[in-house]
Amino acid sequence: MKLQKRHKRIYALYHGDKYIYDGTVAELAEYLGVSQNTIQFYTTPAYRRRTKVDGNHKTLTLIGWDDDED
Repeated sequence: MKLQKRHKRIYALYHGDKYIYDGTVAELAEYLGVSQNTIQFYTTPAYRRRTKVDGNHKTLTLIGWDDDED
């Protein structure tokens, strides 16, 4: 049985409309100085609901895509 190569998920990080950085969960965690679990939480509907309710203008947004070039 041949294993398929796993594609890395890449995320673009935005602060409001301003582009900040892009990379994998590990790269973003290192860049922001937070855990990988925190970065993964930023991708959840729960994070979006909480930040929408708070009306926090410092909300970070992650937009993901698969890295198919590897």
